[in-house]
Amino acid sequence: MEGKGNGGNIIPRVFSFFLKRMGKARPFSMPHDFTSSRELLFIDSGDVTDLLFSAPFVNYFHRNFPDIHMSLLVHENHAEIAKNIMKIKRMITYQSKQLRVFNADYMALLRRFRSRKADSAVLLGRKYSLERYLIAFASGARIRIGFENPLAFPFINCEIRLGEDVYEGNKMSRVLRSIGMRPDDKWSSIELSQRERNHAKQMIHFRKPEKDYLTVGVDPSKGKAKHHVIPEIVAYLSNNLASRRKVKFLVLMDPWDDKIIAEFSQSLKSEIIDLKPANMNEAVAFLSQCDLFLSGNTNLFHFAAALDVPTIGLFTKYDGPKWVPADESRVRIFKGMRGEKLSLKRFFSKVEEVLVAEVTV
Repeated sequence: MEGKGNGGNIIPRVFSFFLKRMGKARPFSMPHDFTSSRELLFIDSGDVTDLLFSAPFVNYFHRNFPDIHMSLLVHENHAEIAKNIMKIKRMITYQSKQLRVFNADYMALLRRFRSRKADSAVLLGRKYSLERYLIAFASGARIRIGFENPLAFPFINCEIRLGEDVYEGNKMSRVLRSIGMRPDDKWSSIELSQRERNHAKQMIHFRKPEKDYLTVGVDPSKGKAKHHVIPEIVAYLSNNLASRRKVKFLVLMDPWDDKIIAEFSQSLKSEIIDLKPANMNEAVAFLSQCDLFLSGNTNLFHFAAALDVPTIGLFTKYDGPKWVPADESRVRIFKGMRGEKLSLKRFFSKVEEVLVAEVTV
């Protein structure tokens, strides 16, 4: 539930007015009181990419503070991928319809969190969500961490400020530093289980046994910014690549859309590896086995960057710095400007760069 304009702020302000009068805030000190938590609650944003970006933070506390009991509130569609990339034992799943204020199921969810009494809560997304803010408040958590927002207080009592030039994938390291701690040597990209990787490798090899062909993943999904690269442009660049290299395409999307997949696949002029992921978890496993990935600013683009898959991000001028992975040797951004002819020479130059780049350590 995101407010639009002044009218959309009325309900949050009403809640805020009454919550501020429910009692005095309990003081806390950082990082001691946070690391002394017995129950630590993470609240998802509904965006699977935020789970990716938050995994290093969750795994950091799993390694360094094993006595903290950590829970994650996560959309049921994202539970499997969260389990794969996060070292977290307890997950509470929800359906979209459950996260609506005044809904009976939502009220039951609030009561559930009130009974658990978390010591600390962390909201994983930047966007304002009254439903999630209320859960953080209802949990009784003494420390409630979230990102800066005019409507955050009193739901959030530890606000983190980020500039628009900070890559979203680095925001949780900023949170860690803000509470007085530093990433350790194992703070790194995500790792999938060997079982998931082996399964994906076998599935792809069965359909593409030739070693001299590149497995090129392509994603025609809408981007995370207001504007996105249209599927026709993705197909155009993919087909030009196929005219120069021996490739087989693997079409991936999140969320999966059969109609878009069918239309996009028909526009590709090289053989397609016929695989449909059962869920996001399997899509990411397939992605990890690609020799090259072409995509707009999508969920899978950021997973590819985190997995060190050679990746070309097909961005528009609206995809600002906060969506550009920092210090990734195997990622290149190819930006097209509306009305300008795409430079195939520049595109192929970036492809060659990522194919020969060494894996980031």
